[in-house]
Amino acid sequence: MNALGLSRPPAMAATEWLRTGLRLFTPAVIPWMGMSAAFFLAAYGLSLIPMAGPLLLELASPFLVAAYMAAARAVERGEPTGLIHVAAGWHRGRQALLAIGVVYMVAHVLVGQAMVLVGGDAIERLMQLAARPQEMDPAEAQAVLDQALPALLTGAVLFTPLLMATWFAPALALFDAFPAGKALYWSLWACLVNWRPMLLYGLILSLLAMLALIIPLGLGLLLFLPLAMTSTYAAYRTQFVPRE
Repeated sequence: MNALGLSRPPAMAATEWLRTGLRLFTPAVIPWMGMSAAFFLAAYGLSLIPMAGPLLLELASPFLVAAYMAAARAVERGEPTGLIHVAAGWHRGRQALLAIGVVYMVAHVLVGQAMVLVGGDAIERLMQLAARPQEMDPAEAQAVLDQALPALLTGAVLFTPLLMATWFAPALALFDAFPAGKALYWSLWACLVNWRPMLLYGLILSLLAMLALIIPLGLGLLLFLPLAMTSTYAAYRTQFVPRE
């Protein structure tokens, strides 16, 4: 396990992470998009499995992030990138990544149950309306949204620390041989200590994600996901520094 320290970058470091992510993305646009397309197809295939599909996807998510992290490091070093790194997490940090996936999967289920307890069937009705927007009655949609709002807020409050704990955990497990518990703790701690750049980074990523959804045929997502991952790698490299 590597000995690391945590740096304290300023708030505007978020923009530098995105610029670095863009520099890592542009030399290999086609491999990055091909890698993302393959992952989206795999995720779609898993989603077709009744009940177990979404859980398997959450379990595998740290390995997918690890693949992107390995690919980003390869670009940084001038090496080939793309699907050749898909098994990076299986070769390094496998046990930690699997444990992180289990934590994410279980926590996600618990957060979902908490939202159901707070909102009742309002969450399910809201998802049904979102899936059929052409059938949406404005008055009905507003009523369902009002009923689901407490559950949505509950989910946001509970899901935020889970997201922070898992943001950098795959990279720490892959590159620094951190066990799962320590990787989750360090990721959460980094997001809390450096909340200013992380908050700005999250806001910019959210805006880019909304723009990506507007681009037709899923091309926006094929561009957004690699940029999100390469900039996450840049944020990891900036904040977690080797300690002598």
